[in-house]
Amino acid sequence: MRQYAMLNLHRNQRGFTLIELMLVTLLMGLVASAVLFTVDSSGPQKKLLRQAQKMAALTELALDQATMTGRDYGLVIAANSYRFVELFEQRWQPLTDALLIEQQLEDAQLVMSVDGFLWSPDRVDFSSNQIFEEREVDIEQDQKEREHVPQILILSSGELTPFKVEFRLDSKADLFLSQQQQGYRVNLSADTLGMVNVVVAANE
Repeated sequence: MRQYAMLNLHRNQRGFTLIELMLVTLLMGLVASAVLFTVDSSGPQKKLLRQAQKMAALTELALDQATMTGRDYGLVIAANSYRFVELFEQRWQPLTDALLIEQQLEDAQLVMSVDGFLWSPDRVDFSSNQIFEEREVDIEQDQKEREHVPQILILSSGELTPFKVEFRLDSKADLFLSQQQQGYRVNLSADTLGMVNVVVAANE
């Protein structure tokens, strides 16, 4: 009798079979995937919104600094980055302020328009040669300055070039995004008085 009881105890303690372990692992994977999808499905949109809000805050900071210091700033916008520049000794150059250094965007693309028109360098020119027409042309300095010429002026008078920037999720990640995510947009706009607004404009 004791031997029979020990045999049953041994059978009860033999543990999981390989098939049982595989089923448990599969179920855990499915649960983890479901949780991950639920938590992170809106992650790209939230990241895009945060980056737009950060750009708005930095633009307001640059405008405040320009007004307080009496210096003229500018904003250079590229497809996946933006940076603030300063007009110093009649030339545009990058700001060295730790908060206003170049900002690289993550999984985002920018489309900018000025006064309702998509930006094109031949439409508006804020180069120092245009601002200081009486200055002698220096081709070497002009070449060095070219990448720092802003599309947006942030003036010490408190004025700002009216502009609009549309934040989109990076098209390189389209294969991993839902149709709704691909149509998600965040619009940042600013008027001549320096009022900066961020509005979510998702395409349903």
